[in-house]
Amino acid sequence: MTITDAIIKVLTENTEGLTAKEIYEKILENKFYEFGAKDPIGVVSVQLKRFCEDAKISNPSLVKCFSVEQKGKEKIYKLKHCKGEVMGETKIFKHIKTTINGIDIYTFPMTVSDLANISYVAVRGKDDEEGAVQRVLNKQRIASIKRYVLDGNMFVNTFVINWTNTNDRPIVGENDIEIPLVYSSAQLIDGQHRLAGLKAAMEENKGIANNYVLVSLALNLETQAAAKIFLNINSEQKPVPKSLIYDLYGITAEERNYAINRANDIANELNDDINSPYYRVIKLPGNPRGKGKLDLSTVVNALKGYVDKDGKFEKKNIHDFNYQYVILCNYFNAIKYHADKVQKWGVVSENIFFKAAGFIGAIDFFFEYVLEKCVALRSFKQEVIIKMFDFSEVDLITPKDIVATDGRTARKRVVENLRDAFISDLPGESDYDF
Repeated sequence: MTITDAIIKVLTENTEGLTAKEIYEKILENKFYEFGAKDPIGVVSVQLKRFCEDAKISNPSLVKCFSVEQKGKEKIYKLKHCKGEVMGETKIFKHIKTTINGIDIYTFPMTVSDLANISYVAVRGKDDEEGAVQRVLNKQRIASIKRYVLDGNMFVNTFVINWTNTNDRPIVGENDIEIPLVYSSAQLIDGQHRLAGLKAAMEENKGIANNYVLVSLALNLETQAAAKIFLNINSEQKPVPKSLIYDLYGITAEERNYAINRANDIANELNDDINSPYYRVIKLPGNPRGKGKLDLSTVVNALKGYVDKDGKFEKKNIHDFNYQYVILCNYFNAIKYHADKVQKWGVVSENIFFKAAGFIGAIDFFFEYVLEKCVALRSFKQEVIIKMFDFSEVDLITPKDIVATDGRTARKRVVENLRDAFISDLPGESDYDF
């Protein structure tokens, strides 16, 4: 979540309103956001003012989420709009009905502002409700979509929503549908990044709120049905990780291909993500000769035991594909940070981690040492992992150091090299009382 998302989450659960300090304490209590600032309460206060009506601040947001009232010496903040609040008169739309796999779907045009008001995102693993299938937002994609919209573009493909409000329901006719404009009444099944980009663009251009988009509406779907729609859309438009189906359906260890699929998805993401230190480094099946430096099979075999249903990620309650990927990406970016200091990452002949022994050794080291320390610190941030290593008196191992050694010995040397630079919290022998 962003800080603003975390504030909204807290105030949704505390409709009577809270002070900035109380909001901050609730965010910490529920682990909605991890603060790195020296004055986190001040950060919360600034975000409240930016998104608050009538607040005086140098960089206000055009989108107003909060209201404020003075009670004695305290300022009490509330959500500007609460779930179930009526945002306008019921609107009637001409629709096209389609039945797909037994699910009735109604498609019609709607303004961006109306869609933004009636919809909300339910993230799997975070929101305990039927139909929660969405993933964590990617800030770079949102920024890219915002630029796309501000350049005068709009979307032709539909936004898919699932109406969940049982108090105010749409009334479906043969050719039209009456939609009550009630705040946060429909889960966004597909289009969360596009809508987030549109909202960001509206902060700079209010006129975007009146633009039309196509909406496809289903009524009161359960999670499995919502997941089928989500996977169907994304498998056709943009491939999503194959193992995502396990997250959505909760399939467990009976599925024999789970570990291989999850490891393969992580490997492909490492290769495709421009922010990954292994961007375009992994050799995929069918690649032209000379393209890629690290075999896909090496990456999959190194990971599959750790990402299985009884692997170390699962034992630490880290189940979601996106979280597993981000953790490993942060870890290797931390190693890259130290390797870049001595010009060893970008030079293939100097980069041990582009070799099978280096990658496997680094993975083994992560799950043996780094994972435990990150769990203890409750943080997998890249900057946190960077500080776990000190190579000032340790020479980072290179491929030349493992020439003429067997694979097992080479991997062992990589682990030993990382351990020599790893800042352990264990006391020395002389520090113990006997």
